[in-house]
Amino acid sequence: MRVIFVCHGNICRSPMAEAIFKSLTDNVEVLSAGLYALEGESASSNAIKVCRYNDLELRNHESKNFYDLDIRDDDLVLTLTFDIRDNIKQRYPDLEVYTVKEYAGEKEFLDIKDPYGEDVEVYEICFCEIKEYLENIVKMHDF
Repeated sequence: MRVIFVCHGNICRSPMAEAIFKSLTDNVEVLSAGLYALEGESASSNAIKVCRYNDLELRNHESKNFYDLDIRDDDLVLTLTFDIRDNIKQRYPDLEVYTVKEYAGEKEFLDIKDPYGEDVEVYEICFCEIKEYLENIVKMHDF
C-alpha cells in the first residue's frame, strides 16, 4: 500500500502531512503531491521551519503534480480539502480517496485550512491539526 497526501501546490500542507505520517508509521510508502503543483518547488519556508521545530525535515522536498504520478490500484489518497478529493474521485472513480479528516472519522468541516502566505504561527496551528488527525488515522486503521 502507498499513501499519497494531496493539497493544491504541494508546498505546505501535503509535505507536512507526508513528513508527519512517515514519522508515525513503518513499512508504508508515503508520498505527497499537489493538484496544481509546479514540479520541483521547495516547501514553503514556514513549513520547513515548523517541521524543523518538530524534529522533521522538509528542506529536500520537491513538489510533484498528482496527475504526473503513476497511480496504482492499491493507493490510498488522503486530501487536505473536499474539493481536491472530489476532483480526484471524478478522474479515478475506483481509487480510495478521502479527506484526511474524513478518514479520521469526521463527518463535517472536512478541510484543513491552507496556511500559504501566513505567518509561522498559522503554520504551527496547521501542523498540529494535521498531526492530530494523522495520529487518529494510525490508531483507527492499524498502520
